[in-house]
Amino acid sequence: MPAIHRSSRGRQALLLIAALLLPALVACTDDPVSEAVTLEFFPEAENAPNAAEDGPALPPDTSGYVRIEAEVEIRRHMIPQGNSLIARRVNDRTEALMNEHDRWHIRFDRVFEPVADGAEWQRAGRELTSYRRWALAADPDTALQDFFVDTPMRPVFEVRDNEPRLPDQQRPPPQTVTLAFVFSGGTRATAGESDTAYRGFRNFAADAARYQRRVAALWEYMDENPGRRFETLRGLFAGAEGEELPESQLIVQPRQLAPPAAPQPIHRGSGSLPRLRDLEIELIERVVTAGEPLVRIFEVPDDDAFTLQELSRRVFDPFPGVVTAKPDGAVVEAVGFVEGGEGYSIPSLDLWNAYRALDGLFVSPDPLVFLLETQNDDFGCDEDDNACRSTARVSAFLQSGPLTARPGSATRIQLVLEAELRPLDEYRLVWIRGGADEIAEAAAQPAVETGQ
Repeated sequence: MPAIHRSSRGRQALLLIAALLLPALVACTDDPVSEAVTLEFFPEAENAPNAAEDGPALPPDTSGYVRIEAEVEIRRHMIPQGNSLIARRVNDRTEALMNEHDRWHIRFDRVFEPVADGAEWQRAGRELTSYRRWALAADPDTALQDFFVDTPMRPVFEVRDNEPRLPDQQRPPPQTVTLAFVFSGGTRATAGESDTAYRGFRNFAADAARYQRRVAALWEYMDENPGRRFETLRGLFAGAEGEELPESQLIVQPRQLAPPAAPQPIHRGSGSLPRLRDLEIELIERVVTAGEPLVRIFEVPDDDAFTLQELSRRVFDPFPGVVTAKPDGAVVEAVGFVEGGEGYSIPSLDLWNAYRALDGLFVSPDPLVFLLETQNDDFGCDEDDNACRSTARVSAFLQSGPLTARPGSATRIQLVLEAELRPLDEYRLVWIRGGADEIAEAAAQPAVETGQ
């Protein structure tokens, strides 16, 4: 992190939040090595044998095909300058990919006699930036079981004909297809990584409890001074842009003060900032300072090669990468899968996603989550119209719900986070393949989505 000058507490708080927002904005893509798996499904070929002349339709394979694709992206710009441990980890991973002894190579080699396969990679100069490998396989159930055998998830792929097959049938009848991943227990992390992650996890819960108490104090002040709500939030969010608040003249802490009955001195920072009272400045500083440890999970300790965010994914997420399924029909049930992009994905189980799930439970809405998720939003304003953006941002925050705060204890927060990080016993995606009437009927009913 850049150095912070501490001559002014107001300046310190704002520089702090501006510095912390940049790494936290990449919460979903913070790893120097990003991994994803895409499973695309295809129906049985039209000319596949499907009948015996003297008996019922007994095709050798009615399950169709699956195209498994893994993509590994190397983000060298995410390596902190001077961190030799992360640099060595990325270099070792790059060497394994190029020399074909990486774990992805091992998984693809287990896919028995693929119909087709291939690989491609990209470089920037002499350095690998991305690697992609794919295989098209018949009998998806066997192929997926072999592919995921070294993970805590056991895949199951089932295809059921919705009506009997006729001997002269040129195309298979409509089918109900089920893709499931059953959690068998275990973790991808080592014992040492698990110990480090759980220790950081407990500290994170304690920091979240402190942050919630300070947000509650700010919310209480605005509840007692509703006329100051808009300007106070503008002051809080303006800090995300790196603007400087005036230094508070208060000596005692805000918790020792009651909202003043008499008007307070008005201070002005830069021209675009609202006018703030001493107590408002102090409350804002305390919230920002308490939020610092929460986004520190994206920083790499000097003596480690992983951020706490990365470690939490290794400990809690049983999948080797973000899994996305592309079904070849209308989805009728989704448990643990979330629709988005070109398919249905399983959200990553990590500490930041678990914390985001707390938004609205203890603090509603959470200003830290809001700031990080809307940092690049222009809110319908022109690019250079900061005044419009500042006003629209506060309006959007207030429209997201009433300001409420019921701070939880560290123990309570830890229990809730643990529940959010616990894998489902089964992730399931069900769709209807083939048959225009069946697909139209299924599409009329929205898929039932259940996830963490």
